[in-house]
Amino acid sequence: MVVAMAMANNGSLSPAPPAAFQEPPPDYIENGRLYHGLHKGKYMFPCDEDEKDRMDIFHKFFEVAMGGVLHSRNTTFTNNYDGPRILDLGTGTGIWAIDMADKYGSNMGTGEVLGLDLARIQPPTIPENLQFLQRDIESPWWGLEVESWDMVHIRMLSGSINSWPALYQKVRRYLKPQVGRFEQVEIDFTPRSDFGDIPADSALATWARNLFEATRRNFRPLAYNTEIRAMLQKEEFLDIQEEVIRIPLNPWPDDPQEKDVARWYNLALTQGLEAMTLGPMHRIYGWTKDDVTRLITEVRRDICNRKIRAYNNLHIWTARAPVKPPS
Repeated sequence: MVVAMAMANNGSLSPAPPAAFQEPPPDYIENGRLYHGLHKGKYMFPCDEDEKDRMDIFHKFFEVAMGGVLHSRNTTFTNNYDGPRILDLGTGTGIWAIDMADKYGSNMGTGEVLGLDLARIQPPTIPENLQFLQRDIESPWWGLEVESWDMVHIRMLSGSINSWPALYQKVRRYLKPQVGRFEQVEIDFTPRSDFGDIPADSALATWARNLFEATRRNFRPLAYNTEIRAMLQKEEFLDIQEEVIRIPLNPWPDDPQEKDVARWYNLALTQGLEAMTLGPMHRIYGWTKDDVTRLITEVRRDICNRKIRAYNNLHIWTARAPVKPPS
């Protein structure tokens, strides 16, 4: 049995209920890719070395797209003499959490960072002020104190969440009232072009439609949720702001910054096509790996074709916790 530990408000560790978290089932192989065993089949994307590489490339892409910062400049911390307490949901390889722990552990006293994820794919050597726990963030967050976090961070969780309203309600409950900050970073994978370069029957457009529908049928849609503002408003979040950044699929723009962003995004997207596509297409539509390989080969060709001036949108949402916690 794993004895799970959770950070208390004073920075100490307190044991969580042992019966609430048993040793998870082993990871398993499907179509040549490794998937985690906790809540088998719920999360449709792999957790192998190739996937970890993809996540880390996306981390670099986000850093470049956001101008070299780890979080939005709208996210500021006040009255944190010992450093902020930061909760990273769906932490993946933990690379963002590690960078944040380094930044706020060295520059702002004893800032604490906690990363939660279904898969145990984080490195063993981490900063002293960082901890990783294997948790399903859609289940109760036992062992974590409410109203105790200065920041809750989410990045690229579209395709993984069944109920966004329920998740936002939890975020509100665990943030420090009035001062706690929430940040969510998501990619809208809908292919766009201002020049009419994407025919409806193109491989790129077909891939997006099929993937959106497959993940919708799995009740965890990858399609970007356009109701984020309304859902945050319903939870009475304050200072809700959205930043939208155009991210070209290849370096077709003339602007040097966009070219740099596009190079990293092109690398992340082309390397991640199989990981994004294989599980949904196989489990929902019954496609074979060869079927998926044929499709993504054509999609990759479209993505890398500079005559197709396509882009996606990157959405960065920030908000401040309400004055009062939920009743």
